[in-house]
Amino acid sequence: MGISIKHEAYERAIRELATARGLSLTDAIGLAVQNELARQADKPSKEEWLRRIRAMQARVASYPVLDDRTPDEMLYDEHGLPK
Repeated sequence: MGISIKHEAYERAIRELATARGLSLTDAIGLAVQNELARQADKPSKEEWLRRIRAMQARVASYPVLDDRTPDEMLYDEHGLPK
């Protein structure tokens, strides 16, 4: 089965990788695809990302409130001017 690369920048990158690694063009493409698939497999799932984010949110929510003023109350005086 043949593959035709019709994007000059991609073809140039494939040739650069092949030359740098001493590979054929086919092997360079295969290496790039295998590396990307491995990288994708190492990424956490959406559920894992959500679990991590919720854990961070819970940790931040547990911090004590040091100043209960709103950001506007902290930044501006009663006339709306910066403090």
